[in-house]
Amino acid sequence: MKITAVKVFQIDTPLAGSGYRWAKGRSITVADTTVVQIVTDEGISGWGETTPLGANYLPSYGPGVRAGTVALAPRLLGLDPTLLGALNVVMDRELQGHSYVKSAIDVAAWDILGKSLGVPVHQLLGGRQHESLPMYGSVSQGRPEEMAERAAEFRSKGYEHIQIKVGDDPAEDIARLEAVSERSPGSETILADANRGWRRDEALRFALGTTGIDYILEQPCDRYADNLSIRRRAPQPFKLDETLQGLDDLNQCLADDAMDVACIKISKFGGLTKSRLARDVCAAAGIPMAVEDVWGCQIVTAAIGHLAISTPPDSFLNTTDLQSYNDIELAEPSVHAVDGRLVVDDTPGLGVEPDLGVLGEPQATIK
Repeated sequence: MKITAVKVFQIDTPLAGSGYRWAKGRSITVADTTVVQIVTDEGISGWGETTPLGANYLPSYGPGVRAGTVALAPRLLGLDPTLLGALNVVMDRELQGHSYVKSAIDVAAWDILGKSLGVPVHQLLGGRQHESLPMYGSVSQGRPEEMAERAAEFRSKGYEHIQIKVGDDPAEDIARLEAVSERSPGSETILADANRGWRRDEALRFALGTTGIDYILEQPCDRYADNLSIRRRAPQPFKLDETLQGLDDLNQCLADDAMDVACIKISKFGGLTKSRLARDVCAAAGIPMAVEDVWGCQIVTAAIGHLAISTPPDSFLNTTDLQSYNDIELAEPSVHAVDGRLVVDDTPGLGVEPDLGVLGEPQATIK
């Protein structure tokens, strides 16, 4: 099997409601989605997607995904997309860094591999290890009472994991956490995610001011040294997300005992191939994981669902249905939410075929 063409699509992805807000006033109402189709000489096509959370969350942005894909695609023509290791070697050789560009290509290749073998991608990633997956509901930053109401909505839908966005003034953030936790059942997992928003003194004030609440403290600071300092002084379980930009970062964090929980976002690692490796390293080290991505529609949600469903239960914390936060339907979902849990079916490949009417014409075709 050979790659004969790579097609690059762009769609605007409006977020449901009033959008999504996180630390330091950052917010987004419309995401910029890039969809990649890999076409082969055997008539099998695969689909991948990358959707950055705007341009001010991580060093990735929508136009950059497409520019990088157009630059990389000519080097992929003629390659066998089912040889995932060799494909990644070529991508890394021809384009330094830019994992968010490679992610959509890698995911599309996994889709092709699953379709060619007639099996779901999760069977190739280790096999199904869950019937369904616990999801977290992400509560966008707002006033304490608003966030408490939003958390209650998630609970009414069956969610047992609630993530709240903090990372501003520590006193206000403490009020946010208190408001959400007051109505929390004892079995619930709460995460307070600062998205790198605090200085180390602010993070420590928050951590020490909330010792009476059971929750996981997530990515309080930007710099690794600051996070490590807080990790060693805060009493809460500690989760890292944005720090983990690749396997080198993961290895450093494991060596430094820098976290109790890891967040594996597939576009930060360059797709499913390296995310699977990161997952397996964390599992071997006894580090539970949230398996997800930065943002996305049905293709990304399917990809993270297949990786998550094949993750050992002892090493798994939660995942999320990114599509549920959007106000657009790109495809019929093969991975979807039911009563606060993510369900992954056994359709070959990712199980997602985008609606071409929604996608429109490709912005670029490389063949």
